[in-house]
Amino acid sequence: MFNLIWQSPSVLFALAAVAAPILIHILVQRRAERVPFPTLRFLQPTRLASIRRHVLDDAALLAVRVAILAAAVAALAGPLVITVARRQSWERRIVRAVVVEGSDVARPFQGRGRGAESPALHLSRDFIATSLPDGIRRAVAWLEKAPPARRELVVVSPFAIGSLTAADVAAVPASIGIRFERAGALPGSRSVPAGRVLGVDGVLAREMTLDGVQTSVRDAAAAEPSSWPIEVAHAPAWQPAIDAAVAAVLSQRVWAPAPDRRARLLVVDAEKGPGPFSTATVAEKGSYPFSDGDTSPIRVPWMADAAARLLRDTELQTAAAGVATGFVDARFSAAPWQAVAFSADGRPLAVAAESSDRLLVASAAGASTIVTPLLLRSLANVLGAVPDLQPGEVAPIADRLLREWARPAAIPSAPVADALREDEGENDRRWLWLAALCLLGIEMWMRRARGAAAEARDEVARVA
Repeated sequence: MFNLIWQSPSVLFALAAVAAPILIHILVQRRAERVPFPTLRFLQPTRLASIRRHVLDDAALLAVRVAILAAAVAALAGPLVITVARRQSWERRIVRAVVVEGSDVARPFQGRGRGAESPALHLSRDFIATSLPDGIRRAVAWLEKAPPARRELVVVSPFAIGSLTAADVAAVPASIGIRFERAGALPGSRSVPAGRVLGVDGVLAREMTLDGVQTSVRDAAAAEPSSWPIEVAHAPAWQPAIDAAVAAVLSQRVWAPAPDRRARLLVVDAEKGPGPFSTATVAEKGSYPFSDGDTSPIRVPWMADAAARLLRDTELQTAAAGVATGFVDARFSAAPWQAVAFSADGRPLAVAAESSDRLLVASAAGASTIVTPLLLRSLANVLGAVPDLQPGEVAPIADRLLREWARPAAIPSAPVADALREDEGENDRRWLWLAALCLLGIEMWMRRARGAAAEARDEVARVA
C-alpha cells in the first residue's frame, strides 16, 4: 500500500498544455505525396478540389509528445510516493528545534542540536530568545514546516518561576516531543524596581527584593506630583462617602496611573430616573455629567483591557452580586455601554464606555456600599502601569513539574505540501524527469526514422 501526494498540486493545471501537440497534428499543413506514374494517357481529366484534413496523423509520435509534456508537468508538481519503507525511514530520523533563553546561556549550547551525539538527527535549528514563550512559538512554527520526521523541541533555560507555564506547554502540538535542559544559574537574591504606587503620602517608588522563596518590598517617596486619576461625579450629599472611599483605596496603595490613562466614574442611585443629560456635574444640576454624543463603544486597546480586568476582579464581582438591583434606566443596558459588574437581579450594576480620551464608568451601587471603594480600587489599578517582575525571579521551576511537561516525539504523519517545499530532495520528481528525457530520445528517433523513410521514397520517385 502507498499514498501519493504532490508538493505543488496547483502546477497540475498546466496539464492543459498537452492539447498543444494535438492541435498541431490536426492543423499542420502537409505536402501532398508525389506518386510516379509512367503516362497520363489513360487517365480521365477531373476537376481539381482542395480537401482539408482533420484526421490525426502519426498517432504514435503524437502519443510520445503528449507523454513528454505530461511527465514534465508532473515532475514540476513534485510527486511523493509514501511507501512503507519511506515511512520507516521518517520514523528513524529526528528534526529538532532548540530554544535557548538568553545569550549567556546560549553560548555553550550554540549548535548543540547538530551534534554527533544523535546519529538519527536529520535537521536542527537554534532559537535564541529573551522570552521562552516567544521562542517556543517560533520553534513550533519552524517544526510544523520541517521535513517529515520525529519532531522534537528542546528548551534550555535556568527555568525561573514564571518563565514558562503549563499553558505555554499545552500550546505545543501533541505530535511534537518536548525535552527540558536546565542550564545557567539563578542568583540567590536580587533587588529589582517594582514600579510606582499611589498612596496617602503621594507617589512612591517601589523596590522588590527576591531572596529564594522570600519576597520583601520597600516603598520610598518619588520626586513627582501626586494626582488621583479618577474624576468622580456624584450627588452633593454623597461627598463624605466618596471621600472616605478614596481615602480607603489610597491607604491600601494602588498602582500609579500611566500618563495617558484617565477615567471618570459616575455614581448614581439605581432608582434614579433618566433625567436630562448635560455636561454639567451632578453636584451642580443633579443630572448625568455627559451627553449621548460624549459616549461611544470602547475601541481603545487599553480601555478594552481595563474593562476586561474589571470583569475578572472577583472581589468586585462578589460585592456587586450582593446589591439587590442594578440600573433601571434601559440606556445603560445597551450600546455603547458595556457591563463590567452585575447585581443580584442580573441587571448591570457597573457599565463602561469610551468618552473622548478617557474611560467612563457608571455605577448604580450608590456611594455608601462596599462596591464603590472596590470599584475605585480596581479602576485605579487598571489605569496603572503594572511592572513585569518575572525577569527578576530567582526561584526555579521544580524539576518534578518539568518532568511532567516533558513528552516523547510522536510517529510522523504524512507530510504537508509546505513541509515538502522545505526539502527539495524529499520527492520523486527525478524519476519523471528521467522518463521525460527518455521520451525525448524516443521522439527524436521516431522523427529521424520517418524523415529517412520519406527521403528514401523521394529518391525512388526521382530515379523512376
